[in-house]
Amino acid sequence: MLIKIQIVIGTLSVLLLFITFELIRKERLREEYSILWIFTGMAIFIVSLWPEFLLSQFFARITGLYYLSAVVLIVFLFLLLIVLHFSVVISDMKQMNRNLAQRQALLQLELDSLQKQLSPPARESP
Repeated sequence: MLIKIQIVIGTLSVLLLFITFELIRKERLREEYSILWIFTGMAIFIVSLWPEFLLSQFFARITGLYYLSAVVLIVFLFLLLIVLHFSVVISDMKQMNRNLAQRQALLQLELDSLQKQLSPPARESP
């Protein structure tokens, strides 16, 4: 891999790590979701340091795939894991929203019945 590309990829991975830590610090990204991005930034940084060894030799020996196809496979699997992770999170949030809406409806019904009990009866005008 060209040294310029390695430098750009390494810089982008450090930038990704910095942005992730800043989002955590400002409480805009929860720690449980940040682990995925920290792992991604570190993995990209490591690959940028030793691309020939990791992609050409290590993955090629393990998978039988060579450089370009190994990179495509790794990226595809990573994106698949991200989609799966966020699908689980969205499913949990949908269930929590349903439960919250049901509880809110029950509380509103109870509040309406209490207001009817406490409000004075309306007088009829002659």
